[in-house]
Amino acid sequence: MARLEMIHFQPMRLDRSISDNLPWVVDDMQTATKALPQIYHESGEPWIEANIYALNKIETGKKHKTVLTEMTHLRAYAEWLDNESLDWRHFPLKKKDRCVFRYRGHLINQRDDGELTPSGTTARIGAILRFYRWAWSAGLIERNNLWEDRHKVIKTHSVVGLQRTFSVTSSELSIPNRTRPGATLEGGLLPLNESSTKTLLAFLKHHEMIELYWMFMIGFCTGARIETIRTLRLSTLDSGRTAPYGSGVQRIPVGPPTLVRTKFDVSGDLLFPTALISELQKYATSARRLTREAKASSEDRTLLFLTRTGKKYAETSFTSRMSKLRNKLIKSGFGEFEFLKFHQSRVTFGTQLMKKCLRDLKDQRSALVFVRDAMLHKDEKTTWKYINFVKQSPLKEKLSDEFFAFYSGQDEYYTALIEEVVDGRPA
Repeated sequence: MARLEMIHFQPMRLDRSISDNLPWVVDDMQTATKALPQIYHESGEPWIEANIYALNKIETGKKHKTVLTEMTHLRAYAEWLDNESLDWRHFPLKKKDRCVFRYRGHLINQRDDGELTPSGTTARIGAILRFYRWAWSAGLIERNNLWEDRHKVIKTHSVVGLQRTFSVTSSELSIPNRTRPGATLEGGLLPLNESSTKTLLAFLKHHEMIELYWMFMIGFCTGARIETIRTLRLSTLDSGRTAPYGSGVQRIPVGPPTLVRTKFDVSGDLLFPTALISELQKYATSARRLTREAKASSEDRTLLFLTRTGKKYAETSFTSRMSKLRNKLIKSGFGEFEFLKFHQSRVTFGTQLMKKCLRDLKDQRSALVFVRDAMLHKDEKTTWKYINFVKQSPLKEKLSDEFFAFYSGQDEYYTALIEEVVDGRPA
């Protein structure tokens, strides 16, 4: 996995009068940078061009926060390049095979799957394009093999009515920020109703898509993001502590310092039904998973979920699996899942949990705090969306209360739900 690190950068100058062996000395005429963001590939090699780009931004007066944001986007791109075994200068004759065009398609899939917001998708491709434009201006790549730009003229008026004209450059790789109309939640998504939830789980079980089945079950019952679920370890299942508000619930720590990844590296506890943990422990020791573990590297074999070939579920491969799942659902007559996104399992959980908290807790603030912590929201504005959605959006079909029986210690309802889905009756 590509990583982003901060280094202390101290400019040096060559001065052979000091020493022939160590002729480089601190350049007091230049300013040091205390936290210069730098990208390193999975192999440990630095991405030299991107790192110089960051330094150039700092030296030309860009704010550190702005440069850090740009490098965060580039780190995600570097991770994708590593997973695809591509060089950032891979620009063959066919456009569709060029690395940036392929990454654009990957970003759109991430947006459609709810892993990136529409605005985040637009910002990420914009950061990539700015880096490539800089690389071209620095003579690191040839311009004629990249993409086609379009020049537009925009007319506006000043506060006193004078017309002003601006010339802007737009790339064919740009991704418009198109948000979904109406009341929506994270990523512009809507929750699934009870019938759709059970139908989906039964379909996955019936077609022996076991890993996806358990991943969705975790999403629906804990609200975990897919990057968190993909990095769950065997030891994670044993790290739970009984929650004070329900004997049927355990608190599972995720984020730093654990090996389980979270968005923005937020640390906290996920609320796991005890019955679900028991089922996952059975899966962990099943012949199916142990066969996969035997093929895995020493680094990956402790992951709860592995592919058939013993590999970890990378971001790109999971996006591809979701696309295949949607196609399979549609061909089987379940057209309601044409735009299914894994992130909908999270927003379904959040909506259900917020409904319960608003109903059972003493005030709205208590509900906000509980849901914020349960879903590891970095910003309360995201949690407020759930309050507004529950209050303002009448749901045509009720959301399942069965998933939340375990909050009062009634995990027999949850066990019954698992058995019902496993038997395939909702399908």
